[in-house]
This record gives sequence, C-alpha cells and structure tokens, in this order.
Amino acid sequence: MDRVKNGLESNITGDFLAMDIRQALHLLGEITGTIEIDRDILGNIFSQFCIGK
Repeated sequence: MDRVKNGLESNITGDFLAMDIRQALHLLGEITGTIEIDRDILGNIFSQFCIGK
C-alpha cells in the first residue's frame, strides 16, 4: 500500500497503480486465506478517478 500511496503522490500512470493494487490484494488474500481478486474493486476505484485521459 505504501507503493500505491507513493505512486499516487508521484502521478504514476493508472496501469502501474493497478499492478501495485493487485499485488497488495493478492498479499492480503494470502494473509486472510482468500486469494481471489475482486475485479469490481479495481473497477470501482478507477471509475472515481480520471486516469490516463
């Protein structure tokens, strides 16, 4: 999540932010025992921002 925060502060493109978010979700899934990534979460996050336009 630190990488996502730093990326947002550095205006990194949405593609790279999405990769860091997916990795964070995967690692949290390992901790909780649910590895599935809910694609709606990313869709919801990025629908709120105007990234790459």
